[in-house]
Amino acid sequence: MLTVPALEPTISEPMTWADICATYPDQWVGVVDIQKNSEAAYDIRSARVICHSTNRGDVLDRVLPLRPRHDDARHLFTGPIRAPFPRFL
Repeated sequence: MLTVPALEPTISEPMTWADICATYPDQWVGVVDIQKNSEAAYDIRSARVICHSTNRGDVLDRVLPLRPRHDDARHLFTGPIRAPFPRFL
């Protein structure tokens, strides 16, 4: 039986949050090795991108298996956060 080794994801060099947003606009990104400025979720000084997609589920599927080795692995959106449209009665 032939076994194919699992491919490791390609991990970028460390990038600032501004660089990540400019490189992957309006996309979900999976990041590891996060250096933070504060405890706020998007206050990132630098991180390494492991994957990106316009589909949140695709990124989450790639990030979750990495959490045992990278406890800081996260998926974040690089575009503006839009609140749901309020419903008027």
